[in-house]
Amino acid sequence: MAINLQILKLTTGEDILTEIVDQTIATVSFKNPVRIVVVPSKDPRSPSVGFAPWGEFSQNKEFVIDKSHVVCTMVPIQEFVNQYNAMFSGILMPDKKIIL
Repeated sequence: MAINLQILKLTTGEDILTEIVDQTIATVSFKNPVRIVVVPSKDPRSPSVGFAPWGEFSQNKEFVIDKSHVVCTMVPIQEFVNQYNAMFSGILMPDKKIIL
């Protein structure tokens, strides 16, 4: 299960969901990044969101970038955390909804 999952907003405009491995004053290291992609839906008021590979043409699973390329970091919503964990750990966390 991802311990330090963050959304990184990059200067390229991409939002990536990734597990932060390490940070220094100048760099950030992360692994298993995915791009957050907004997908058009039939209802324009509620677009769908999907994940796409980031660095898809690389064999690397871990990356180091200069912090100057990161505009901000954000804590992801629980639905993103659950989906990410299902993709990379094989564990799917159920929603905390009560069945009546």
